[in-house]
Amino acid sequence: MQEFTIDRDNGASLFFTGELLVKVSSSDNNASGSSYSGQTGRWQVLALYKTEGGKLICERIDRTRSQGERDSHHAKVCANSNEVIDFFGHGWLAKDLYDEAEINACEIVD
Repeated sequence: MQEFTIDRDNGASLFFTGELLVKVSSSDNNASGSSYSGQTGRWQVLALYKTEGGKLICERIDRTRSQGERDSHHAKVCANSNEVIDFFGHGWLAKDLYDEAEINACEIVD
């Protein structure tokens, strides 16, 4: 276990002891193949942590290389995988995170 501080825009930073479970990233380089974000100069980093107490911490950083713009930082404390899915959504990068974290994000149909 190690200590983490996760910055959030418009909210208090999160400080906790835990472990990084999964971290995935798109790329701002269109030559990078399947990880290309679709926007030159912009990409996302998604991370999922587990606290010592068993809570899940979701982090999304929207990165930019554009002059005059800043990276944006978003994070949420979650109690279960359903809340993680609500935070990250169902985009291709989130699905990569779910696969690595072994989270079933499928809609169950009878």
